[in-house]
Amino acid sequence: MKRNSLFVAGGLISILLVGGYNYAAMNETPSEEHGKTVEKPLSLSPEEESSASSTTNRLEKEFTLLKKEQERVNKVEEKREAEEKGIVPARIQIPAIDVDADVEKVGLLESGAMDVPKKVNNVGWFEPGVRPGGKGNAVLAGHVDSKTGPAIFFNLKKLKAGDEIILTDKYKNSLTFVVQDKESYLRDDAPLQKIFGPASESYLNLITCTGKFDRSVGTHQERLVVYTKLKKAQTSPPTQMKLPDAPTNVKVSGSFVTWYAVRSDDVIGYRVYRDNGNGDFQQVASIAAHQRKTYLDEEASKHTYYVTAIDENGNESKPSAKASGE
Repeated sequence: MKRNSLFVAGGLISILLVGGYNYAAMNETPSEEHGKTVEKPLSLSPEEESSASSTTNRLEKEFTLLKKEQERVNKVEEKREAEEKGIVPARIQIPAIDVDADVEKVGLLESGAMDVPKKVNNVGWFEPGVRPGGKGNAVLAGHVDSKTGPAIFFNLKKLKAGDEIILTDKYKNSLTFVVQDKESYLRDDAPLQKIFGPASESYLNLITCTGKFDRSVGTHQERLVVYTKLKKAQTSPPTQMKLPDAPTNVKVSGSFVTWYAVRSDDVIGYRVYRDNGNGDFQQVASIAAHQRKTYLDEEASKHTYYVTAIDENGNESKPSAKASGE
């Protein structure tokens, strides 16, 4: 393949390792996880897969969101998902070796090998694998050199235990990983299970070429792997969730229920509740924050109402004061 020959000729990293690497087979057997034996992780159920985006989907369906409101809701959901599943990295920083680079997604070549970054000074995240911060071994790879000289991971060999790698996604969520160890392997003898396989904790492995350049095969003789582990954030006592303020000045005038807006950029909409005649209240309307704070009901004079506010996290305020028709 042309892409393979380009990467081999340029001495770039790809974990092709001559015979290639079949990632799909990795989850079929137990593997060694940094000295421990672990079983294949169970796949997520459809319910678990959809839970991270359920709040966003529900709010999108319930309210007509403006672009800026949609962006805020998406950002909140991305942060929640980052905490649960890891992040989609967009930037990598390694202060110890002055690396600050964009991260692009890479997948598998037809041969089953990991692809390489398209730009020589970008870093490639192996998208078919684990997200950084999720359980398992996430993998990032970078070029060591090019035809014009050193590339982004040229100084990766200088990292030592305790150095930090910082990954950031497009929403500015960041994770810090701490170097645990580094090893060099002959290009066809790397421990692929250890590098790519399942794990019970969150690891990030950085890969590049090293050793002498073998012109007979068009690539370096060895692969350098830097093993890192997620730095756990210091936990603080849980804080009580702050609910949005309840709407005020709820009134029923003729066929209209009206109220005053809650003065907060976090509020994206309101829910209107009406009594059903036996003391219970049921939701009868959802009104977006940018719409008129009015609900039309031809039988409004016969009922009692209250209104709640909804923020971008999906939190609902306490009920407003109740209002009845005159």
